Parts: sequence; C-alpha cells; structure tokens
Amino acid sequence: MEGTTILEPEDTWEKDYLKDSAKFKIIIEVYRDTFESNESFIERAKVARSSLYHWLKHDDITFTIKNKTKLCRLFGLGDKVWSDKFFLEEEFREALPDYQKITPQSIEDTIRPHLLINLKHIDTKDNSMKVEQLSAQEVEKLLSRGMEQASSSFMFALAKRLKAENRINEALMVLLWIDEQESIFRYQYENQLRHFKAVLLSHDSIQDWDGAIHILRSLYYSRHYHLESPEILTLLASNYKRKALYRSPIDKELLTSALCLYEEAYQLKPDNEKYYDAINLAYLYNITDAIEVEHANKEEIEALYRKLSAVWRIDRSNWWEVSSQAEFLMLLGKTEMAILMMDDFMESHQADPKTYRLEPFGIDALFRQLRLYIQLTDDHHAKQFLEHLEESWAIVGKGR
Repeated sequence: MEGTTILEPEDTWEKDYLKDSAKFKIIIEVYRDTFESNESFIERAKVARSSLYHWLKHDDITFTIKNKTKLCRLFGLGDKVWSDKFFLEEEFREALPDYQKITPQSIEDTIRPHLLINLKHIDTKDNSMKVEQLSAQEVEKLLSRGMEQASSSFMFALAKRLKAENRINEALMVLLWIDEQESIFRYQYENQLRHFKAVLLSHDSIQDWDGAIHILRSLYYSRHYHLESPEILTLLASNYKRKALYRSPIDKELLTSALCLYEEAYQLKPDNEKYYDAINLAYLYNITDAIEVEHANKEEIEALYRKLSAVWRIDRSNWWEVSSQAEFLMLLGKTEMAILMMDDFMESHQADPKTYRLEPFGIDALFRQLRLYIQLTDDHHAKQFLEHLEESWAIVGKGR
C-alpha cells in the first residue's frame, strides 16, 4: 500500500521495548513466593521504600546500574536480563527462566557428577618443562617449520610460553594450528583452548573484546565451564568493563553486566582468589556513583572489604594481592596506609627481587587502572596515591 512501511522508525520501536520497571513487575510476579511481604523484599534488596513503590506504579522507569546489580543478586538472575530487549510481557515472562544463573546447585540434577570434575588445569607438566628448556632459536625454528612434528599438548604449552613473553599474535597462530589438527587433545581440552584464546583476544595488543565475549558466553551457557573455571567470568566482566568505560558516553548496560559478572565470579571462586574480583567491584561501585549520583557511597566498599578480609589470607610476597589491598585502603580514604603498604613491598623487592617479584606489566596495569579511575571520578585520594607510586617506581625501576 502506498505510504506504508513494514518497519517503524527506530525511535518508535525503542519506545515499545519493555523498560526496567515493566520487567521488574514481571520478575516480582514470577518470584512472589520468595518474599513474605514488601517489607521483607526492601530489607533484603537494600532499596529505598520510595523506589519500590515508584517502580511498581510506573512501567517506563530505567533503573540505576547498582539497582540492576542488586536485583540480579537477589533473584539469582544473569546480567543480560536487563539489556536484552522484549516487546511483550508474556514473551519476557516465558524467557525469564533462561536468565537464572547457572550454579552447581541449579544443574546437579541435570548433569552427571563426573562432568563437574576439575579439568581446569591440564596436565602438561612434562611438556611445560620441555618447552621452558627450548632456546629462543629452537622456538623460532619450531614456529617456522617444526610444528608438524610436535604434539598438540606440547604446542599448547608453547602457546602459554609465547603469551608469557608477550608474543600474543604468535600464540594465536599456535592455537589456530592446534584447531586444525585431528587430535584427541583438541577435543578433550576444547574448553581450555577456547578459554585461552579468549584471554589472548582480550590482551591490550589485540583488544578483540567482542570476539572474546562471544567465546566466553558460549563457554558459560552451553558448556557451564565457569563451574570449573570461574576465571572466565572475571575475564568476561573485564571485557564488558573496558567496552563500557572506553565509550563516550559510558555504556551503562555494559557496566551493569560487568558488575553482575564480577559478583558472580566472586561467589564461585575459592576464598584466596576472590580479591581480584572484589577490588574491581570496589572501583566500579565508585565509578557508577560518580556517573549516576555524583558522590561515592563508601559503606558498600567497607562492607565488601570486611567480607573479603574475613576469608582472605594475603600473601605479602605477591604483588597483585598487596596492591589490591592497598587499593582498597585508598578507595576507603586511607591513602597514607595504602602508600606505606606499597613502599614496604617495593623495599622488599629491592632487597629480595626473587621472592618479592615485581614486573613492569604489574605496575603498568595498576597505573592504567588508576588513571582511568581518576579521569572518571576525580578522586583526590587516587591522585595522591598515583603520584607517590609514580615517584617510587621512577626510583625502583631505574635500579632494575
């Protein structure tokens, strides 16, 4: 018919999507037996009473990043429940079970127990030892014309060495070679190979964040691999965080995903591995406050730090653990304590560099994190902390 179109203009379609408050009403309806009353919901969700009644009264409200994260945590829902778009309430209601987080408890009746055995670490000890013994010339010869003579497990160990040497493109080339082989190893360790590929694609020199996200989402939903290696949730969160923060304006949907995934990783990891996800959560709490409410809520970070400290036994010789604790102190406004902690580590490093290892990559990663955080929040504690670290590293770095 003349004057008609099959598709409406994009802005008209956008108005037809279910907004956050409309989705929330359906979530409350589906999970109504979870709470005895509105009061019990308010207490457990830690949301303002006025917010709850406002959400229930209107269908067109967009929630804050933190409120979306709280509701994901409360109902055990995945981050995509907010960003995926639905036109019809019934469509969303039927899809809601698909957004339940996949946990050991949620699949124990549908997956054979032996599938949950820990395959996180591949037994390549002998191969790794042989790979480490290769000279630089032998590695080059192997890469140029010797791969056909090596096993897939040996080449995987070589790919890990190449990554450690920051030769990311060559590590990807080795993974491509493994993928082309009809070897039992390729099929038996497909999850680990795909995980490692996502690590390489996420590297600063590659920055194929979408490619990494595609692999990691597949490992989560189709393989439940995060139950063996929660680290894929951390990597997925990191890619979403980068995509969100390096866009202008900042992408709030991607930031919501990052928060939810860091929280899920924190819950699944062993106690002494939770610190990395915790410090990233702390940074994002302050960043989302700066974006949405213009002031930081230190109580959330204090609660997170108390919870972490109850189970975290810090290795004082580990740079990543010490710097994470110092960053927590800085975010809590205890900058002098944070500086003293970092100074102690750097002095120990100078006296015993083998025990107190400090690689340029570690300090560079911290500097990048702090500079981006300062750019987004203008936090004067972070400025003071970074200035001191830069001065200290200028001295320590020269002596290396």
